[in-house]
Amino acid sequence: MDIRVRGHRCVYDLVGHGPNITLLHSVGLSTRQGWRYQVPILAKRFKVLTFDFRGLGESERGSEPLSVATFVKDLSALLPMLGISQTVLMGISLGGFVAQAFAVAYPEVVSALILVSTASKIFSGASARRAERNEHIRRYGMRAVAGRQLESHFLPSFAAEKPTIMEWYKAHYLANDPANYIEIMNDLGEFDSTDLLAEISCPTLVVAGNSDVTSVAGNRPLDSAVALHQLIKQSELAVIEGAHHYPQIDQVDAFNTRVLGFLSRTKANPHQSGS
Repeated sequence: MDIRVRGHRCVYDLVGHGPNITLLHSVGLSTRQGWRYQVPILAKRFKVLTFDFRGLGESERGSEPLSVATFVKDLSALLPMLGISQTVLMGISLGGFVAQAFAVAYPEVVSALILVSTASKIFSGASARRAERNEHIRRYGMRAVAGRQLESHFLPSFAAEKPTIMEWYKAHYLANDPANYIEIMNDLGEFDSTDLLAEISCPTLVVAGNSDVTSVAGNRPLDSAVALHQLIKQSELAVIEGAHHYPQIDQVDAFNTRVLGFLSRTKANPHQSGS
């Protein structure tokens, strides 16, 4: 389905019945389809909203800057258009940055928060690596860095066992518009919510793979996740053993169990209308 949101065509899906949960995707896996293993399970208990951020997946770019601030504004416009007054937010990587910023800006809308493989800020040592990667993309396109992306985001053993999933991921990564990708990555390099996270008071689950070695994870795996857990008062930390940057893909059962358990314990979003 699609809908006009703040000057761009936004492509979305809304399935299931019950209180609402909104899933926010990453930039590397630039589509709502990154939640392919969660939507069928969640839809048994929730009305599940997934959509593509502007400039990613199937959604139009529009004329706004591609930034966390823009994505927050888009989400704040989209939810009431779909009759959603309150929602659980689950975001991974880029989606986690957006979820944090949205929860700070609109606390009355967010009943619970799930932050996956994300950070309050990307450590400063990643800036040179990001600049080099962006320059390669600018000159040669997404294919120039695709191999490195797959190596850094999935364990070799998983890649060897699941070649079909790897091809699916690679196809979505290559489908990124290079200019859009670079713009978003540069914005993420400037993001810093550290001084704002104490304002988040809703129940929060921080999820991270213990094998995530991407720049988002920190200088070492779990650095960013531990920092988020310490900064957000009502939070708990879930470490997914054997998971890399995408625990919702490489450790599906463990990830789904932790998320569903959290949602059951918090009784998240009990008053959602429009279910």
